[in-house]
Amino acid sequence: MEVKSRSYGVDVSDWQVANLSAMTSAGAKYAIVKVSEGLNYKNPKAPAQVNSANANGMMSAGYHYAHFSANRSQAVLEGNYAVNSAKQAGIAPGSYLACDYEEGSGNSTNQGKSASADAILAFMDVVASAGYKPFLYSGKYILTDKVDVKKITSKYGTCLWIASYKYDSGVRQDNPDFGYFPSMDNVAIWQFTDNWCGLNVDGNISLIDLKTDGKPVAQPSKPTIKQSTPQSWVDDIGDTWYKEEGKFYPNGTINIRYGARTTSDIIGTVTKGDCVKYDAYSRHGGYVWIRQPRANGEPGFLVCRQGNDPWGTFK
Repeated sequence: MEVKSRSYGVDVSDWQVANLSAMTSAGAKYAIVKVSEGLNYKNPKAPAQVNSANANGMMSAGYHYAHFSANRSQAVLEGNYAVNSAKQAGIAPGSYLACDYEEGSGNSTNQGKSASADAILAFMDVVASAGYKPFLYSGKYILTDKVDVKKITSKYGTCLWIASYKYDSGVRQDNPDFGYFPSMDNVAIWQFTDNWCGLNVDGNISLIDLKTDGKPVAQPSKPTIKQSTPQSWVDDIGDTWYKEEGKFYPNGTINIRYGARTTSDIIGTVTKGDCVKYDAYSRHGGYVWIRQPRANGEPGFLVCRQGNDPWGTFK
């Protein structure tokens, strides 16, 4: 499906109705549906909203409200959660799936421009590796002052979905004024109002052609630079592992085990002050496990978190 540049669209969540026909009648050509938030919320209206968008001839896309702040590991988990939520809502791979990165409601944008960008990229990489087209949504102020946005656009090109409202004498203008915006590069969609056509829904306008055929969209902007995505895999017992190299310093004594189970044989221990180099992690059974490469070629496994409570520090 293709939506031409300068087409109107809406974004909806459980605050909006499930039937989007009134928005179609007002001229919306696409609907970006909230599918998830953090790691424990899925929009209950998402399947109905996606079905309504499709039935009304609108392009359907999705977005996830981030809680990961500048935590790359958390961003990977949320990326997988968003992908699974999008699939359950009926948004197929090849569609657009955005990271909604804002201040508040569980997310902090004040942890450094580079660190924030790295976490956002970790999320977008998961989305891309699942076959979706990643977008990044936020306000213009956050992306210019809180995030190294060039890190993101150098990899994913024209991928920004920007909220930027124009006010005249304190009154918000609900029609897009292209003399006011866009005023930054690599913007794919501009959200210009939160009450489009009096429907109490965000109004957006596309600045590029949008396509959901699974192929890159040719745009007169800088080309996307392809880079490798984070590796992930499922082991023989069904646990998902994510490639990540780092150092872990335990707060106390922790057993090193033959496998990533509390019932696996103990092959060693680490104590407070030790430095554990690891190359992958997995979250299952209420714990976060890390994999320690060992000299004999057989890795060891140890717990580094119980739930979200760390058993040490990471570098």
